[in-house]
Amino acid sequence: MSKKHSDDEDFSFQEAIKGIKPLKNDRIDLYAHNRNTRPFRDKNDYSELKQNSVLSDDWETANVTGEEFIFFARSGVQLKLQKQLRQGKLAIEEHHDLHGLTSDDARDDLQAFIQFARQRQMRCVLLVHGKGYRANSEQPVLKNKVNIWLRQHPDVLAFSSAQPRDGGTGAVYILIRKDS
Repeated sequence: MSKKHSDDEDFSFQEAIKGIKPLKNDRIDLYAHNRNTRPFRDKNDYSELKQNSVLSDDWETANVTGEEFIFFARSGVQLKLQKQLRQGKLAIEEHHDLHGLTSDDARDDLQAFIQFARQRQMRCVLLVHGKGYRANSEQPVLKNKVNIWLRQHPDVLAFSSAQPRDGGTGAVYILIRKDS
């Protein structure tokens, strides 16, 4: 190939791509969640839902660390649905953050949040509990409590630590029981 011919090709190529902007990311996230969900913050939505606590702190379960993955599913939950939950492929319909709450307040908020979601026929919600880095103990307090409470709650079919895009091991996806 001659030098002149190569220069002509370079020039025509440069002319052809003029005005084109490079893609910032060529990866498509097939399971991106709707970011229009509002955080479960409006106390008016669930203040009347507060009820006597049915969740106990006395359940026997192994403590987990802040970075540890947690998962639970009741018998009868399909394996495919469990896998979708763990992979974060289910649409998140609502989310709530427990950061900064005391253990008692967190338990009340958790119960009200699940009841709120169930009354509105939500299937999958996200609960942020944190990893316990600011805790005075070696173990994360709220993460361990949430792990115990969700196993006891009759309306929770399954839960799993979230994907990194949704909070990682500092959050859980919760699969809520449907009305029969």
